[in-house]
Amino acid sequence: MDAELLLTFQRAVIAFKDANTLFFEGRKLHTTGPVHDAYRQSNLPEAVTRQKYYSWNCAETNYIRVESTVGFDGRDLTTVFIKNRGGIWDVYPTVVCEVSAIFKRDELIGTFPFFRFFSALEYPYELNADTTQTNEEQFVIRGHLASKPPECEEDIASEFSYTISKRNAHLSSLYEKTFKGKSCELVLDTVKVNRPIDESLFELPDRQKITMSNLQEYLNVRMREWGRSMLAG
Repeated sequence: MDAELLLTFQRAVIAFKDANTLFFEGRKLHTTGPVHDAYRQSNLPEAVTRQKYYSWNCAETNYIRVESTVGFDGRDLTTVFIKNRGGIWDVYPTVVCEVSAIFKRDELIGTFPFFRFFSALEYPYELNADTTQTNEEQFVIRGHLASKPPECEEDIASEFSYTISKRNAHLSSLYEKTFKGKSCELVLDTVKVNRPIDESLFELPDRQKITMSNLQEYLNVRMREWGRSMLAG
């Protein structure tokens, strides 16, 4: 393995993983999956989810806020997830749903996108540089894992492609495919590391809080709240 390639990869992971605060504004692409299929069936342009991601490490707790906005039928639909000491929360106009019991950390692949990036150094991936896309501005590192280690219970990536800026050693885009066949493709247009952050972003709004006990209950609430949002828009 190329020593420079491995060092570049390690620096990129550590820069995000050890950051006191992290913000990015980017685009989640839907080139496959149910969102892509729904847009294609409706003869709409390719779907793009605009994302704003805020992370704050404080007192051994990683606080995260993710705002995701997708356009559909001429309207914008925005979802907000917050991770704090109390769990993982899906924020809606009238309620806040605690979903930690029904989602493991490896299942919200498009909402919390760095789980696999951070854990990639823990597994024996075969790494190589994509020479067709690596240039004076960026490294493109591809990784492949033939089989999941037997002790690993989480849905880690079977393959990935990470684009890393040579200017600041920060991740600028990622593509991951998991052993269960899920995929995530994300472009980070703006990245800010260790900048001041508004701590109130991670506070829950003053509205009814309910804990989801199963997936069907959650989906029922989600459809009801999305329906209200679409009617209000």
